[in-house]
Amino acid sequence: MRFAFTDDQIALRDGARDVLASMCTLEDVRAQLESLDLTQGRSDERWAALADLGAVGILASEDHGGLGLSDVELIGIVEASGEVCLPEPLWSVAGVAVPLLEQLGQAELVAEVADGSLRIAVGGVDIDPEGPVIAARDGVVITERVDGASRADLYLLAIASDQTPELHLVPRAGTTVTAQPSLDPTRDLGAIEWQPSSVTLVASGADAAVLIDELATRQCLYAAAQLCGLTQAMLAMTASYAVDRMQFNKPIGSFQAIKHLLADVRIGLEFARPAVYRAAWALSVDEGSQHHDAALAKALSSQLGVDAAATCLQVHGGIGYTWEHDLQLLLKRTWALAAAHGDAATQRARALGLGLDL
Repeated sequence: MRFAFTDDQIALRDGARDVLASMCTLEDVRAQLESLDLTQGRSDERWAALADLGAVGILASEDHGGLGLSDVELIGIVEASGEVCLPEPLWSVAGVAVPLLEQLGQAELVAEVADGSLRIAVGGVDIDPEGPVIAARDGVVITERVDGASRADLYLLAIASDQTPELHLVPRAGTTVTAQPSLDPTRDLGAIEWQPSSVTLVASGADAAVLIDELATRQCLYAAAQLCGLTQAMLAMTASYAVDRMQFNKPIGSFQAIKHLLADVRIGLEFARPAVYRAAWALSVDEGSQHHDAALAKALSSQLGVDAAATCLQVHGGIGYTWEHDLQLLLKRTWALAAAHGDAATQRARALGLGLDL
């Protein structure tokens, strides 16, 4: 067995990193946040470019307008999107919505999502140590904390009806979307008020339960991948600052204490990344351990993100807290994702429970 990426996979990842770095800088993110024309830091032009590159439909079959590749190829792109703090919901659409639409037999929708003409957001699934958690149906449903809510044309939402899990495809028309605050202002979070019906229902019972398990696992995996990218970016920014910042007529990066702090972050990254890559492989081949592997990857990446953020902020000193410094953009995304979809403690408990069953 080969425990490494192929040359083609490496080339795809590196090419995506170069493209993302050119189309999304921290200056771009900051400018959009401060713009009156583009809310939540998201760009229609950038999303169209990502779709044209094939990134949005990378997991879609070629028959449905995608590239027909696997999670192993996508994971490197999502990690690279974390390095540039990409505001667009690439991982939740490409890594979660598209493969679920494929399994639901929604070929036409897959093609429209892949080419960027239809925007979709996924929600309704949280996670605890026992597994996915979905809200009970009670008349009109309000699904909270849906990422990409304000710009989506369609929602893939989970609920439980009489303790039976259900998945619904809900068109934006007929829903009420209310913006919700987030620590990270580039996250477009919203509460969706909607009415379940036989028209919107696409899966229920055991079929829905399997898809909801996969939905939760995919959210964990790709949030973990972006956390690794964010940590890489924070580490690079902080190392550069440590070279430039002088104290006692020496760069602070020459001090042993600073070296150890940054080395600890690097070591943590080297432990988290392989767990993320393993989970992507397990999911792509239906290994049977994918739920456990994704939980472990999210646990390691969430803890890494929290620790790395604290270290990088400490090395930067008070300047890292300020709106004027770009570090705050990376910090806020890291803190938000570390807590979303199960924090480190939740995912450790879940990984332990699932590991005992393997």
